[in-house]
Amino acid sequence: MIHYPHQELRLSNSRFSSILKRKISSRHDRIFHSSTTMTQNESILQRLYSFVFSVLDDHPYPSTRKQFHRRTYEIQRNIRNLNLSSTQQKFLHRLMIETGVTLVDLWQGSHIITLDHGHLYNIWSTLLSAHPRFSSHYHDVPLQQYGINFRDHQLLFGKTSIHGSTWFQMEAHGFDPNEIYDDPDLVIYHGKDFLKYHLHQMNVGPFGFSPHTEMKNPIIRPYQPFNIKRKRKQKYSIPFYQ
Repeated sequence: MIHYPHQELRLSNSRFSSILKRKISSRHDRIFHSSTTMTQNESILQRLYSFVFSVLDDHPYPSTRKQFHRRTYEIQRNIRNLNLSSTQQKFLHRLMIETGVTLVDLWQGSHIITLDHGHLYNIWSTLLSAHPRFSSHYHDVPLQQYGINFRDHQLLFGKTSIHGSTWFQMEAHGFDPNEIYDDPDLVIYHGKDFLKYHLHQMNVGPFGFSPHTEMKNPIIRPYQPFNIKRKRKQKYSIPFYQ
């Protein structure tokens, strides 16, 4: 079944917020009000939770069309501030055209599967900018996963199976053990993202959270090569992935 996000956004902002806070409050009670020595005697976890919760409030996944359009505008502004190279911009533009993924889902970390029989994986994995990565995703698939950096953020990708489809998600902070020597803070940054994920059960993207994870409601999109779309819509050419 192909999932087309944002076609039926019916929850009001207030209702969405109240539901989200009830879910998080329940999880907060289980984690931080349990009768353990840590939660009884230490306030560090309480402060850390408050920080994580405030971040989620600032950048939630949009629940209405109005929120979706506003969030798209905000993300466009954030992308401009990244000052990505022309090659990186062309790569992301083509990715969005061929998979139909939105800016919100890409930059808020949604887990996306494109029905391409592994075509994008085969192309992206040969790029000089693709670095081998380790992750917990699809751990039973004996294929190398890769990450492509976009400033401090990273596009993580792999395949759902040996002969399966390409999957990808943009992470707030990529984690490569080989890079820890150059930047030890990566452990802290990725650790915070990991904690946010487990607290809220949402993916943590560069510019917000997404409820579309590998295990829960991933976004599945058809794949259409750019050249075919260009002929149909008579658009100007964009260089191939570089």
